[in-house]
Amino acid sequence: MGTETRHGFDFNHGDWVVTNRRLKQRGVGSAEWDVFTSYETAQLLMGGTVSIDESDFPTMGFKGMSLRLYNPERDEWAIYWINSATGVLQPPVFGRFENGRGIFAGDDEDGGGPVKVLFDWTGTDSDTPRWSQAFSYDGGKTWETNWIMEFRRPG
Repeated sequence: MGTETRHGFDFNHGDWVVTNRRLKQRGVGSAEWDVFTSYETAQLLMGGTVSIDESDFPTMGFKGMSLRLYNPERDEWAIYWINSATGVLQPPVFGRFENGRGIFAGDDEDGGGPVKVLFDWTGTDSDTPRWSQAFSYDGGKTWETNWIMEFRRPG
């Protein structure tokens, strides 16, 4: 069992204020971003093998929740996302932490077509971790980052 991966989300517990940058349109080469604040509360359960958080996006009119489950046999995390706007549990991404960075990948749909999804966690050993999401519409040849979240503690 990899200690780094097993404890990968230990940094995320507690309250956060998050600056979000989300592409206004995905998959069309847009360079226009919505910038907005969200508020997250995260906790670890079952000895750190479950990580959950709830995010409030007050100016966007929805809330979201991440559910992260650690599989010790595979030494990897599965990350699920649901938001209050759709109520649909999204397909998971899978991955692990190595050398202070968490990379998680999976398959989903966007605009009715298939996409590959990549989550990238960096700065998890700092007071300002960063998460980003990228989609590939061509099977992983090219990637478009479409959402960036920069975390800081409140106060």
